[in-house]
Amino acid sequence: MKIARFLFLVLLLLSGKSYSQNTDRFWAFGDSAAIDFTNLNNPVPSYSILRSRGTCASICDSAGDLLFYCGTPHVSLWLTPGNDNVGYVVNKNNQLMQNGDSLVGELWYQEMIIVPNPANANQYYIFCAGVLAPNKGLFYSLVDMSYNNGLGKVLQKNIQLNFDLGCDGITAVKHGNGRDWWVVFRNWTYSPAYSNEIKVYLISPSGISPNQPQNIGTALTNESFFRSKFNTLGNKLYSVAADGLIEKYDFDRCTGFLSNAYTFANLGGSYGNYWGFAISPDESKLYVTSINRTNNIDSSFLFQFDLNAINIFNSIDTLSTFQVPDVPGILQSGPDGKIYLSVTWAGSDSCFDYLYCYGTVNTTNSNISVINHPDSSGAACDFQPFSFNLGGHKAYWGLPNNPNYELAKDTGSVCDTLSVGVNELIRSNSNLFVYYDPQWKVAFINADKISGRKYDLSIYDISGRVIFQETGNLDSGLFTRDLRMSSFASGLYIVSLTTEKEKLVKKFVKP
Repeated sequence: MKIARFLFLVLLLLSGKSYSQNTDRFWAFGDSAAIDFTNLNNPVPSYSILRSRGTCASICDSAGDLLFYCGTPHVSLWLTPGNDNVGYVVNKNNQLMQNGDSLVGELWYQEMIIVPNPANANQYYIFCAGVLAPNKGLFYSLVDMSYNNGLGKVLQKNIQLNFDLGCDGITAVKHGNGRDWWVVFRNWTYSPAYSNEIKVYLISPSGISPNQPQNIGTALTNESFFRSKFNTLGNKLYSVAADGLIEKYDFDRCTGFLSNAYTFANLGGSYGNYWGFAISPDESKLYVTSINRTNNIDSSFLFQFDLNAINIFNSIDTLSTFQVPDVPGILQSGPDGKIYLSVTWAGSDSCFDYLYCYGTVNTTNSNISVINHPDSSGAACDFQPFSFNLGGHKAYWGLPNNPNYELAKDTGSVCDTLSVGVNELIRSNSNLFVYYDPQWKVAFINADKISGRKYDLSIYDISGRVIFQETGNLDSGLFTRDLRMSSFASGLYIVSLTTEKEKLVKKFVKP
């Protein structure tokens, strides 16, 4: 009986399914607002000590109990002249966490995201995107919940990973192995030219490792209003920007590489500033908020796009129009399958929504709006403005920038290495051939019938870290490379051969 139970638990762990995962059950946002999703059929308003016009993130344990939340700004820090580090971390008792003040943060809207540490079940990374000088770059802080009787402590603070000007929009997704994570940071550079560079970082038991930066998609002309999110399966990355840009990329959860950039709106700002967005659970609909101040018309919109349409942009459907002082902000998918929209009240005493200069409470900021059936088209999606009351607390521009913590591993993928034998080759391309000769310690890599003229050859270890990479030109549809591996450790390796038209993948084992 004990053996049978043990085998059942092992199979349960290896199945990649999410059982009793409730890590997104508490949202803290706005001015002391919160939502408790413990009962998905009946979410209720709650309370937080957050005072944020935008940036916020939160995480619960597997039982749905709050661990901590974070955001900007910490009021006392914000009121200190010249202070750009206004981020802070709050424990489950709504108290400032030990050493939880002065995190990088500049009063933006989606600067922070929380990622579990795969090496330690008690630890969590808080990644912060520094948008402008002096805090430009990507930073992280490390929270350990084993301190202070489960209330936690910030062990490390503001460790800098790069020094680039960043976009206000950071996101993350689980690695295909179901354990590790990818964090995506969008670079923004205006000199000597605007940038389309995206940096992806692997979070594994070995620590934080950068992938090779990618230049893909359209260069951004505005750093401040940029959002990026993954679809439900984590294999596509969507982004919207203030200059009228909406794009989609394919994402490889095994390698962390983006491909097949597809632009279905690039309007140069003529349609207003795209502000927030969310993707329906079945990935058939895209919802976007737009702030339009062209031609002196202070109107804003909630749009729906049909992602299955031949021409996605032409499928645009205006679900709602907002007139100043009502201005829509961030859209966020809830754990109950609905999509929530925060609308700020930009009245005459709003002081650009910095919170502390007015006390007006009205229908707009004391409620948030809900799309009840986001997989449905048009009016059938049942958008209900100002339908969720916040129990006396106020909403502003932001909602929690929480990734899909409950995403399962990509079972059957080339990186599903936590549960399959290292000698098992699955979902490999038949026209890519890899043979490892143990005597010569050389991997012989060959491919035929290749489409494209330029190639990128990348070799990854079991955690997804790039250990070898080269680029070149193809004179024909054939490729050959003899890779000496005497300096590499024994283990499973993944070969990825990418051209501008296709991607070939194969596994091999060095004994």
